[in-house]
Amino acid sequence: MRLIFAGSSTFGLPSLQLLERQDVPLLVISPPDKAAGRNLRLQPCPVADYARRVGLDLFQPPDVNAPDSLSRIREFAPDLLITASYGGMIRRELRNLPRYGAVNLHPSLLPKYRGATPIQSALLNDDTITGVSIFRLNARMDAGPILMQHQMLIIKTDNFGSLHNRLANLSALMLQNLMPQLESGSCEAIAQDDSAASYTRKLGKEDLQLDWYKPANQVLNRIRAFSPQPGAQAWLREKPLKILAAQLVQEPASGEPGTVAALIRNTGVEVNCGVQRLLLTRVQAAGKKVMDAWPWQLGARLSIGESFGRPPTFKPSNPLQEEE
Repeated sequence: MRLIFAGSSTFGLPSLQLLERQDVPLLVISPPDKAAGRNLRLQPCPVADYARRVGLDLFQPPDVNAPDSLSRIREFAPDLLITASYGGMIRRELRNLPRYGAVNLHPSLLPKYRGATPIQSALLNDDTITGVSIFRLNARMDAGPILMQHQMLIIKTDNFGSLHNRLANLSALMLQNLMPQLESGSCEAIAQDDSAASYTRKLGKEDLQLDWYKPANQVLNRIRAFSPQPGAQAWLREKPLKILAAQLVQEPASGEPGTVAALIRNTGVEVNCGVQRLLLTRVQAAGKKVMDAWPWQLGARLSIGESFGRPPTFKPSNPLQEEE
């Protein structure tokens, strides 16, 4: 089978590595390198970086649907196009080029959480189950018929990084099982129920801000959803502070939301929330390395009652308001 893999982020790497081991003709498509960093040097995305390092055939067109791009892909004569977090639209002509069509690996139980941020959304909403769906691409976002779907439990210690990696590995295993079924014609496609669909959106810097007026479990879910990167954000002495790990505490709040309630020796810092307290266990100050919260607070010389504050444009929510 002649394969094309189109992707950009680390989510697709286990699947790409699987395809590399198949020892079949493989073309990797990823977005062009982008200027990044202080010096604005061109940087490849993770998929392009991996393809270059191991010597895979790499194609980085500005527009994958353009006539010259389609010509290059026709010459390759693919049997199957696999996409995973590619970030660009695959139009009909390209979808129809491969013998077995085009499929996408998506980290949610579709039709739930269509869109760009299904993993973060599952954590923000305190879901206990998620999974991976492999579906045929069509003209609508994440709406094609499902070819394979498997569930995965979300454990309380999961953050974005751990859940992302487990889902990425699951998608590779599912892809390995799916390809022989596509080749033999034994795979059944099941239409999605559009009436049950929900959608995610791209997340911005404002989504990283911690609202201490929320109940502690909702603050914790936001920390989990953005750890280890880019990191949920609090403010201390008018400087940003990333909160990367925390635990619920079975103690009622004892002060204004966002204030230090207790310093727990060799463990961390308890902070008052709208309901209960939250124990911060891992943080990163601006320009500093990631640290456990206890040694960090020794250096910062925190005191009981000190406020983590918030950026000037922040508006506290009703503490009983549900997370959207």
